[in-house]
Amino acid sequence: MPPSIRPAQVERDAAGAAFSPQYGDVYASRDGALGQARHVFLGGNDLPARWRGRASFVVVETGFGLGVNFLATWQAWRDDPASCARLHCVAVEKHPVAAADLLAFAPAPLAPLARALAAAWPLPLPGLHRLDFDDGALRLTLAFGDARALVPQLVAGADAFFLDGFAPDRNPELWEPPLIKALARLARPGATLATWCTARAVRDALAASGFAVELRPGYGHRRQMLAARFAPRWRLRRHEPPAAYAGERKALAIGAGLAGSWAAAALAQRGWQVRVLDSGAGPAAAASALPWGLVHPQFAADDNLLARLTRAGFLLGRQRLASAPYWQPGGVFQQARDEAEAARWRTALGACDDWPRDYLRWVGADEAAALIGMAPCRGGLWFAQGGVVSAARWCAALLAGSHTQFGTAVAALERRDGQWHALASDGRSLAAAPVVVVANALDAPRLLRLRHAPVQPVRGRISVLAGDLPLRAGVGGDGYLVRGADGWLGVGASYEFSPTDRAAPIAECDIHAGNLQRVRRLLRAAPPLAPTGVFDGVRCVARDRLPLAGAVADEAAALDAAAELRGAHLAGLPRRAGLYCSFALGSRGLTLAPLAAELIAAQVEGEPWPVERALADALDPARFLLQKLRRG
Repeated sequence: MPPSIRPAQVERDAAGAAFSPQYGDVYASRDGALGQARHVFLGGNDLPARWRGRASFVVVETGFGLGVNFLATWQAWRDDPASCARLHCVAVEKHPVAAADLLAFAPAPLAPLARALAAAWPLPLPGLHRLDFDDGALRLTLAFGDARALVPQLVAGADAFFLDGFAPDRNPELWEPPLIKALARLARPGATLATWCTARAVRDALAASGFAVELRPGYGHRRQMLAARFAPRWRLRRHEPPAAYAGERKALAIGAGLAGSWAAAALAQRGWQVRVLDSGAGPAAAASALPWGLVHPQFAADDNLLARLTRAGFLLGRQRLASAPYWQPGGVFQQARDEAEAARWRTALGACDDWPRDYLRWVGADEAAALIGMAPCRGGLWFAQGGVVSAARWCAALLAGSHTQFGTAVAALERRDGQWHALASDGRSLAAAPVVVVANALDAPRLLRLRHAPVQPVRGRISVLAGDLPLRAGVGGDGYLVRGADGWLGVGASYEFSPTDRAAPIAECDIHAGNLQRVRRLLRAAPPLAPTGVFDGVRCVARDRLPLAGAVADEAAALDAAAELRGAHLAGLPRRAGLYCSFALGSRGLTLAPLAAELIAAQVEGEPWPVERALADALDPARFLLQKLRRG
């Protein structure tokens, strides 16, 4: 079963302090939560002085609680005229509170910020959640789940730590030596740490993990507190945490489909100058030209990799769609393919009833009919926050912050003097930048000169229909049925594995017949529908059906050192400086392109990654190379 997130219950004790009945402890010092945040966590980390004049700064916190430490940090950063340009806060919380509790227990000086936090507060879903404030200059990454499982999966370079949580005798798992050691793996050189807890076991665990610990005057009735600095006297880790990017903030994106548009937008949001090159006449010239498509995550009873990846991508992309004119909210219904699948879904959701109903719930056929406006053949899953989007218009909007150069085919990439040059077929340099994101689908392995990136073309054809279908939401399952905001109606899609070989392609009339069969398998009584056209696109699909997204490996160097790398992990493979890729999104580009782009931008910038390492590894473009190395 997937890890369940059980929200916290917050009460007031006799003195009016926020109290957890589950742990039998208060959330903060009874002498004042804001005073404790400023004295212990800000003061103990010598903030705001340490972030002044820096481009970025990263704070990692254990035990987010009611968010007072974060809000106090946000206020101090806002009020500091010399503060860092970008502040990243990463916080782990096993039992997130409700948004109403953030407001109810916020200290009065922090109330305006608490309202902004509460308005953006995510659903209690396992994994990492990204919240942006102050036009993205402040980014909060909330990790919901057990810190012992999540912290080893975080990828971040921390400049400061807030070690918080209920007292060790009430919540010992948050103070265990293995967890403190996992935090130390995130520490950048000179990172600091502060906590109100002075227990000897905590001091010893910090010292064993490379921190030099000192006692300082405490806050309120506490006589002392701990402050520490990461200064190991021996090597504690094989790989250093990500360092902040310090080069020229210019990039090229090769490809203007969903992958390239999202990559360009993610970097442009961070203040980069991005030039997008594409051989087509405009944005989304290939498969990303889809007029309307479904945006929703996948569900699996065991919360497998695909379910977790699509959930992360859906939540990231959904933030950019809230008020877009090319976005049609209203939910997505995913019908079970047969009664056996329906029974599995009902059993899984019945055994784990912690999924928020605003995210996912089972609905029977009658309830589904009321939601979508037509009767389906059977029940299924209802994703209330899903919807329908115009992929082509989304790409165009994402490219608004970049310089676009269409009708430009890139024949090769060449690195000289710290710059990647995109070359034309005659050897001319079309554009140059220190960072390149290659996102041109099936042509990406050639351009990147990758031998171990197995992808194949899969043709997909959607029948454009004429007819009256009063659909109020998108429908998926055995195929999908979409009605756009402009009245466009389509059903599909075919999955043709050999569109470019010598075999005769499937006739268009047969494609329409197959797609109309899908309508009859999705709807109990569909009215007569007539195909009036076809949307024809070719997907780029990897051997394991997952995208290739992230830093590109140096295959030549890796193969030269094959003997030494036979037992390596992905983090140990050599990479080509400044070269990244995002391709092979298959039929899930609308959901996975945002995740791929945010992951790449985080890797470029050296900022905290938006997903756990295991999920990033599943997308790593070097994963097939690693398989080759491990097989010898």
